[in-house]
Amino acid sequence: MKLPSFPMPSTALPAALLAGAMLAGTMVGATAPAHASTTSTVHTAAGVSSQYHLYDAGVDRSKAVGVVFYFDGDGQYYAQRPTASMLRTMAARAAAKNMILVVPVAPANRSWTSNSEAVGDWFRALAARVVSEQRVDTTRIHLAGYSGGAEFISTEVLSDRAGWIRGGGSTLIGGGGVYNGRLESTPDAALRATDPTWYVGSLDSYGATQPSNWSALEAAGKGAAAYRNAGFAKADRVVMAGLHHTNYDLADLVGDDVDRLYSGTGAAPAPGTVSPTGNDVVNGYQLTGAIGRTWAALGGTAWATPVSAEYASGHGSVYQRFAGADGRDKALYWSKATGTRMVDYGGSIGRKFAADGYAGSYGPPRTDEKRTADGGAYQVFDASGKRTKIMWSSRTGSNAIKEYGAIGRKWAALGHERGLGYPTTDEFSTSSGMAQNYTGGRIEWNATTRAVTVTRS
Repeated sequence: MKLPSFPMPSTALPAALLAGAMLAGTMVGATAPAHASTTSTVHTAAGVSSQYHLYDAGVDRSKAVGVVFYFDGDGQYYAQRPTASMLRTMAARAAAKNMILVVPVAPANRSWTSNSEAVGDWFRALAARVVSEQRVDTTRIHLAGYSGGAEFISTEVLSDRAGWIRGGGSTLIGGGGVYNGRLESTPDAALRATDPTWYVGSLDSYGATQPSNWSALEAAGKGAAAYRNAGFAKADRVVMAGLHHTNYDLADLVGDDVDRLYSGTGAAPAPGTVSPTGNDVVNGYQLTGAIGRTWAALGGTAWATPVSAEYASGHGSVYQRFAGADGRDKALYWSKATGTRMVDYGGSIGRKFAADGYAGSYGPPRTDEKRTADGGAYQVFDASGKRTKIMWSSRTGSNAIKEYGAIGRKWAALGHERGLGYPTTDEFSTSSGMAQNYTGGRIEWNATTRAVTVTRS
């Protein structure tokens, strides 16, 4: 992440060319347009040449088609990996609302905030091309960006000559400042009616990224304030408890905003007017079924506020994310086998669960987090019958025990943590099989003999 510069504006694109391309995009065509489902397509304009990726699988061309433009952060990790699961997930979330996903690649320096005026002209020409070739409905334009990409949206794409956007919204994650207090061009009424939302972690402040004297938390506040002052009545900053600069769920945040703002038929409801279909609606997110009932039983908003919709997860589960009143990020998981349980991402066990792949790896939680008699803690997760217990103590931190494996079964037979103690490692490979270390010793499993050996320290 680098602080943006503000060079003098470059010569604007020819107005007739830009307007004509954008107006052409309001038509719905029956035949497949050019450049569908492509990656690494080169686009050259305004003296800048770079690539873009386009995803349209699952889009119904007989209906109005929208577009999500996603600007990746400095370094362009995902933009350089067009088949990454994050982008595929984001594309699927967009397609569910009949929107294509377009991922422009920042020029050779891999930063949106360097030479931003020329790069802005390059993008506006690319947007005109996409709208024309893909026959995009310009009332269904969504801008999304992370870190440097969010800065590019706030200081250039949405700020300067953005009248081609006739409706939609923006998702700015981990950044998005306006540093001179004003937009570069005066927004018209249609643009001001769009819904830009800044999402930033409570820990994403000074020192969370480079340079250390830049704060995404502060930048998001400045950006949201500047856009509100410019007449964007829906502009808002959402602070997400416990998140720092590198643990945002990018696909979910963008997908949740797309769900909130656009219908699947091609007609976007006015921002903020999505009708509830059952139970409580808080911050635009429905709280229904078992998860909604558990949320209410825990205290409702006095316990936590929802920051996502309910989505499918691993091993037949669904989950919904919350910002806790205690300042910690949480989630409620439900499956038929486990019922509804809570994971506290602000704690050591929750961080371990997240770092190792969430429910896709461990399965949903079978228990809530529980304390042990000697001051430790544990939580059990169930991956379609394969149960893993994550154990924590102040001495060892959090480590996972595979209760379904030979080592885990032996540890349990010895008396759990009261026998061989807390795990100090996860299971790891050895020359003969697998092993796991504990505060009171070591258990080894031989892959050839299937023998389990206990060594006490």
